[in-house]
Amino acid sequence: MSWSATYFRWKFVALLGAMLSVFALRMLHRWYDLPESVVESTGVLVLLPALLSLLDDRRLRVVALLAGIPVMLLVVVSNLVPAAGMHVPRIAARAGTAAYMLLVVFAILRLLVTTIEVTLDEVVGAFVGYLMVGVLFSELYCVALMLDPRAISGDADDPPALAAAEAESHLSNLDLRIGMARWNRAQYFSFVTLTTVGYGDLHPRTPLARMLAVFEAITGQFYLAVMVAGLVGIGASQNHSRRQQEALRRASQGARHSPTEASPPPH
Repeated sequence: MSWSATYFRWKFVALLGAMLSVFALRMLHRWYDLPESVVESTGVLVLLPALLSLLDDRRLRVVALLAGIPVMLLVVVSNLVPAAGMHVPRIAARAGTAAYMLLVVFAILRLLVTTIEVTLDEVVGAFVGYLMVGVLFSELYCVALMLDPRAISGDADDPPALAAAEAESHLSNLDLRIGMARWNRAQYFSFVTLTTVGYGDLHPRTPLARMLAVFEAITGQFYLAVMVAGLVGIGASQNHSRRQQEALRRASQGARHSPTEASPPPH
């Protein structure tokens, strides 16, 4: 079996490993002085296996290449080129990443509702799709925070620390540090909203942030309903098919081992 066939067989496991690696790198950044531009660019580690996972679908292959490669380049360039407070390249990178992850989630959902057999990789893919929804909205919340640093803030933020740091941003390394604080806040708020936990420590303050929060809560519930219904339906169909095959096998074995009936004597 070639490496490509092996990869496509476990493509969602590889994608989950990449996502967990990025989460771990960004957690390590809080304790170790890792380069800000490198940490910000680690999103490519998720986009690359996401691109490879879409190449397995011939109908999405061209779209995946045309959309994925420019988005990955934009993410790297927007984090390496000094922004000096100008967020236009990073807004474009965040929005492009969110759009590409939407394509990945769509591909996973389509795979779930069309597959005839559930494998371990597809179960992992369903979980990865749920994480992708959270990361997708994290990117959009980052855009909302770039447009208004008070878009997501708590009652104790008066003024928000993020907004105060934003006003003092003049150097590229400081701007990247603010970007990491922005991402941490956006990601935390996104997954709390996605799971409808709602701790209440952060609130959407602007119309854009509120619209995104409502839409994410609905999307999270819809995804779980489709995912659970799809997996349960396919699993039930698999069990029914196995029982039918087992019954036919036992019937054929019984017919082969049963004694033949004696033919009636001639008259």
